[in-house]
Amino acid sequence: MSSMSMVSPLTTALMSVAMMVAMMLPSIAPTLWRHHRQLRIMRTVHAGPRTVLFASGYASVWAVIGLALFAMSTEPPFPAWAAGVVVLFGGAVQRSRWKAERLLRCRDACVPEMPIARNVTTAWREGCRLGVECVLSCAAPMAVLFVAGLMDTRVMLVMTVAITAERVAPTGVRIARLTGAVALLAGFVMCLRAVGVS
Repeated sequence: MSSMSMVSPLTTALMSVAMMVAMMLPSIAPTLWRHHRQLRIMRTVHAGPRTVLFASGYASVWAVIGLALFAMSTEPPFPAWAAGVVVLFGGAVQRSRWKAERLLRCRDACVPEMPIARNVTTAWREGCRLGVECVLSCAAPMAVLFVAGLMDTRVMLVMTVAITAERVAPTGVRIARLTGAVALLAGFVMCLRAVGVS
């Protein structure tokens, strides 16, 4: 029984990392495709391995985020009022100019006009750079996921759809503002319920 209790946190941490990386795959897939296509168009040597390294750099950033969020998670979960405040703040961030700028930088990163990586280390670093840009762009959804429960697959699925839509759709900024409005409403309701207002 004690061995299970020792293994469980590690297993949960690894699951959190795997789910975090998997959550970002749909939104990064078009960028990886464009990256690989551009490498092949420019007849770059080892286009496939370079693309894999680029993707590995991106995934490593999100793996670190998954571990950090897991390390900061608390039991019991956040009080209802605190969760409501975080969701409210997340909604405000989603609708801000800062979010729009971060999203555009993330969407425009590594487009077909990008410079070709000179070596494998550069390819990995470029993936990390994109990962950092996307982490900043996804700060609000990650905060909501954190207070809702990292291992809640339903919330994670909703976040995956929202992040993918704002990243891939032509109207990504409008989608971000819409999800922000939904979060503001949800956070307001959560705060009212927390103080006993029905």
